[in-house]
Amino acid sequence: MSAAPLRLTLGAPQRVGCGTVVVRGTARPRVALRVALTAGALAGHGEALPLAGFSPDDADSVEDTLAALAGSELALPAAGTPAARLDAALAPHAARLARTPSARFALECALLDAASQAEGRSAAEWLAGGHALQPVPVSVLLPDDERAPAVAAAAAARGHRVLKLKITIPGRGNTDEDRRLAAVRAAADAAAGPGTVALRLDANGALAPADAPARLAALAQHGVELVEEPCRGIPPPLPLPWAADESLADPARVAALLALPPERRPAAWVLKPALLGLARCLTLADAAAAAGIGLIVTHAFDGDTGFAAACALAQALPVPPLPCGLAPHAGLGRAWPDLPGLPVRDGTGLL
Repeated sequence: MSAAPLRLTLGAPQRVGCGTVVVRGTARPRVALRVALTAGALAGHGEALPLAGFSPDDADSVEDTLAALAGSELALPAAGTPAARLDAALAPHAARLARTPSARFALECALLDAASQAEGRSAAEWLAGGHALQPVPVSVLLPDDERAPAVAAAAAARGHRVLKLKITIPGRGNTDEDRRLAAVRAAADAAAGPGTVALRLDANGALAPADAPARLAALAQHGVELVEEPCRGIPPPLPLPWAADESLADPARVAALLALPPERRPAAWVLKPALLGLARCLTLADAAAAAGIGLIVTHAFDGDTGFAAACALAQALPVPPLPCGLAPHAGLGRAWPDLPGLPVRDGTGLL
């Protein structure tokens, strides 16, 4: 006889202003939609915090979706993989939630929070589905300005071994970019020892495919670990390892990446649960692990609830991840530990 599902009722969303966050030089105002799923005294909390210019939805559309679902009962199956259980609970509303992925992520977080509390486990343990939690080294995103070398030195001194920089910034030429990377490299080497720290670059798809091989060959001198999303689409053969990021939003692109010969595949997939969803990230992680593709988890300048879910996901992966973009950021309300590795959280639930 199978165990009964956990039945939870969705409350009305609460709209909360969250100030602004500066991303790629632009101040982006933020509004959170917070929700609770309840069953008697049990409450699971989730939060949608769309990021203007990056998220495919906005606060108004997310609020409309969550308000329309208020009062609904979600039934979380008692058995199955974590991804399958989350998908099953949200299946009756899948079409509506597909148009507002931030709303889906909020509900996934609330389901995760409630289920892990009900089962007496941490959120990471619940997502892991029975296998051991992974150690998660943490990378640091450097600012796009003159502060970068000082931030790099401080992060290297704390023990971080991967520092991430955006490249192909509008208005910045190759000469200025090379000078900046050289200054960061010198600062990191002085703080931690030559070659101890690797640089991770993120082009956000801005390199032209014809130009990418030569440009990345020139950047390799700075000690580059990999380049995230170097071009739009599948890049030509490159002199540096690369990672797929925004490409993972398209299931057809994911299938194309997996169909590439091993030497052409990305070295890693970058999982952003706030944009892709927790269930889909778990499914992508299994596919990547089976194909020998590395994994990186990063936030999307989430609030505390979404950030906690991203940290839990990183610890629950089927294989140890590469350094993850999970250092605390300015949009968080809590005092999160700024360490070179994620601590394992005690207690149950998400926060």
